[in-house]
Amino acid sequence: VLYDKSGGTGKPSGFAVAIVTVLLFFVGPTIASYIPRCMAGTLLLHVGIDLFLEGVFDSFGKFDALEYCGIWLIVCVMTLYGMEAAMVAGVIAAVSTYAVQSVAYLSPIRGTMPATTLRSSKRSRDYRAQSILSSPTDGRSRILVVQLQGHLFFGNMAHFTSSMHSLMTKDTPNADPAPIVVIVDFSLVLGIDSSAAQAISKLKDAMLTKYQVEVCIFVTGSSEGFPTEFKL
Repeated sequence: VLYDKSGGTGKPSGFAVAIVTVLLFFVGPTIASYIPRCMAGTLLLHVGIDLFLEGVFDSFGKFDALEYCGIWLIVCVMTLYGMEAAMVAGVIAAVSTYAVQSVAYLSPIRGTMPATTLRSSKRSRDYRAQSILSSPTDGRSRILVVQLQGHLFFGNMAHFTSSMHSLMTKDTPNADPAPIVVIVDFSLVLGIDSSAAQAISKLKDAMLTKYQVEVCIFVTGSSEGFPTEFKL
């Protein structure tokens, strides 16, 4: 915890922490006898308060009501019954939250639409810009908007990627032309796990290379964007 709060990043520093942890496993009891109890107690109190503030107060507004109630459930159970009971309560809360949200959002894709049904927020455009947007070959009809919802995880990524590939390929003769601009709206997405982030990153590369999409825009709905190492 202290390593993370101190801004520790990178493989070398993480490897160094792992080595120190292994060494302390063998010589820790001997060293602990020389550390004043007040110092150890102060350190534990500091870490406990910091974790409590991070879990309860800093997370307010970042999760929906059901997930936040699960956090308070874990805090209350841990205070009254201890760590083991809190771990069981955490598992039950996580499974229950996942079940409810999976039922509420069966499909990760809420809807798709071409930009012909939308209008720009900029009211005054010159004739050249209006002609480009109205063009059947390069205008709004070649812009595809996809709105996502719920949790994106390994369980629904196969359905999501297959649906996106179907949208990119136009097999019917009366279908709209293939899009050259794809806008993916993530503003209703509650969470993305690492496997989903990796799948979306690969899908983005496939849209730019395989399907000749010229521009792929992700609307995150948050100024922080995606806290992930993948190129989203």
